[in-house]
Amino acid sequence: MKKISALCSGIAVIFFLTGCAGQVSGEAASSTPSPTSTGHPSASASPVAPDPGQSEPTGEASVPAINADVNPMPAGAAECDGDNLDISIAAQPMASGAGSFFSEITFTNTSSDACWIEGPPSIFNLADSATGAIVGKRAADSGMPAVVQLAPGASAYSTIHFSNAGAYDCDTAVADVAHVSPPNWDSSRTITLESPVIVCNTPATYMVSWISATSLF
Repeated sequence: MKKISALCSGIAVIFFLTGCAGQVSGEAASSTPSPTSTGHPSASASPVAPDPGQSEPTGEASVPAINADVNPMPAGAAECDGDNLDISIAAQPMASGAGSFFSEITFTNTSSDACWIEGPPSIFNLADSATGAIVGKRAADSGMPAVVQLAPGASAYSTIHFSNAGAYDCDTAVADVAHVSPPNWDSSRTITLESPVIVCNTPATYMVSWISATSLF
């Protein structure tokens, strides 16, 4: 398989919102690639609706997780195959409040070999399943870049940070599914949200962090 060479924006949410948003939670409902993905990484594949303002923050992760390690990687370890990563999303209502709300994406290595993963999820899009329209605008990625080593069965994490759309004078949209892909892969997973999430189309009201060895929750 060829991996796409550029990190693209795009990943998913579940969340507890107040004002014009409600509690959101979800789980992976389908491992079928989204309509815009090929199901296999390729150099020519394009991510779903990338945000042109997306940027890559700088810095280094310093705290390893119990079941995942930041460098060094074992000799011969390969980048994680997107087809061998389980992806799930969990809302974090206990960490939310004061206009900020959080969900967490978990990437778990389901293969029998250690591998590494780096970057923000390359596709993270909120969508209206009835129309297929991509809704909401993703802000620049947050967090610190780190190459995370995953042993078989180990997990890495990405945080979704929402601002309350009700605090903005904006055109809102409702999303009930999300399309999420690991970094550098165009094979995405469609995750159905148990409750819809309300976001602004403009300005951007959510951001997604670089994948980390540690969970924030």
